[in-house]
Amino acid sequence: MNILVTGGGGYIGSGFIPRLGKEFPEATITSLDNLTTGNYRFIEYLKEDKRYRLLQGDITKRADLKKALAPDTEMVAHLAAVPGIKLCNEKPKKAIITNIYGTHLLLEEAVKHSVERFILISSAAVYGTPQEQPITEEHPLKPINLYGITKLSAEQLAKACYLTCGLSTTTLRLPNLYGLSAYAKWKNVIPRFVWQAVNNEPLTIRADGKQKRNFVHVQDVINAMIQCLKAPRQAVAGETLNIGGHALSVNQIANIVVQEGQQKLNKEVSKVYTSLKLGEVYTSEFKYDYGRASMKIGYEPERGVSQGISELFDYALKARAE
Repeated sequence: MNILVTGGGGYIGSGFIPRLGKEFPEATITSLDNLTTGNYRFIEYLKEDKRYRLLQGDITKRADLKKALAPDTEMVAHLAAVPGIKLCNEKPKKAIITNIYGTHLLLEEAVKHSVERFILISSAAVYGTPQEQPITEEHPLKPINLYGITKLSAEQLAKACYLTCGLSTTTLRLPNLYGLSAYAKWKNVIPRFVWQAVNNEPLTIRADGKQKRNFVHVQDVINAMIQCLKAPRQAVAGETLNIGGHALSVNQIANIVVQEGQQKLNKEVSKVYTSLKLGEVYTSEFKYDYGRASMKIGYEPERGVSQGISELFDYALKARAE
């Protein structure tokens, strides 16, 4: 059996691939990544194991997909994308081609190869500004930025492929990620706060900091993906699942980082308030309901935010010293 992971050099993928090898010891694990934002150096050691194929290629090129999809490919985890609001705004053409057309090509090839499971990683950005609470999978889909629009388009392509071609697709919608995978991604709010504290910079809080968000540890996301692959096919085929964590305001996160920083760094950590970025959602409440994921695959977040922040401080201090 072969399992294909697109974007395997990225933040989620680089932690997911080694875990796949442990959970499916008889499988060959193939990664396809154009390495624009990802990097295989964090999982370079896997090349010593013949079960892993770490390929450089692009999901928008059919020839690259054909190389990555071995005849015995049974599962696909689709993580490759131009990620985030900022990067999509800076490179709109690339975002549309990669996130939409690339997903279309991959789905076509998955059907041709009779793939049994297809997991699409999507985002809570597809909901836009919350119109009702809690935010379930039935919440209106009204993305307000290009990133959310491309993710919703990818979801609709996957759903259409399930309905018309019978491909067993499952979409996972993720809120704000943090924590350690094979490495830390510093652009998201929690790791950004930690990196600022370690580098003697004030924590930059947008707006008044009272806006609430849902924060999920990357390792909990990886757990959810594994649970999807192992769940009975009929339980997840055609499903869309919110994968949530813990709801906290940005001010609450900043306070935890300040307290942890004072302990780890033995000095005061300051804060400064700035304006929201264009296309960024402000909401005073964000109840992200992951009840369906709990029912369908047994998902529950296992890692607390304070624990994740402490791990990030240890990692950042080590990285700065090297």
